[in-house]
Amino acid sequence: MNSSLAFKVAVPTVAVPSVAGASYLAFFKQDEIKDSLKALIEKEGKRIVLEDYSNSHDNIWDEIAKEYKTSSITVEGVSKTNPDKAQVKEYCKNTSSLIDEKLLDTYRTLCSRGKLIDQINEDLKSEKKAWLTSTNKDDWTANKTAYGDGNGSTLLIPQTGQGSTTISKEQISEEKLMEWCSSASFRPFVNKTHTDYTVSKHNCTKSNA
Repeated sequence: MNSSLAFKVAVPTVAVPSVAGASYLAFFKQDEIKDSLKALIEKEGKRIVLEDYSNSHDNIWDEIAKEYKTSSITVEGVSKTNPDKAQVKEYCKNTSSLIDEKLLDTYRTLCSRGKLIDQINEDLKSEKKAWLTSTNKDDWTANKTAYGDGNGSTLLIPQTGQGSTTISKEQISEEKLMEWCSSASFRPFVNKTHTDYTVSKHNCTKSNA
């Protein structure tokens, strides 16, 4: 038996919550379920399929490996006691082109990541706050005024194209906030201590009460 066939035989050992799978598949028309796992996630558009052929998302792969260890998911080739990003990336690389709806939720969890804007909106829901998406300059005035004050003194947005250099309170403008927050909103969520998360949560959100 060649290695490709052996892998495909092993794949169905994945444990997938059936209720979650059913609810997620409801998004798609019946004929679309014939697409590959990767194509389905991309078509839905809510999550970012992580690159398994480069190191550009390695910090996120590390997080997924940690989350996998304590999750109810178990897949062939990824250790449950000592998982690492290389194992997860290999699993995703090998399953991305498969057409098997039973694997969709597992592939979605291990091989893609939610956007920063969606994670922050979910986390702030109980506080009645949300990501500010307005392109009206006046709607950003309060955020500009509060920028760099108090706890925000260490949560400054970076200068475009200038590495770790940040924009000072004296330099900030509504336009700069809008531009940075718009760009950051579509980045994949890493974790709640990552700079993108902490800076965005402080500078790009507003009460919707």
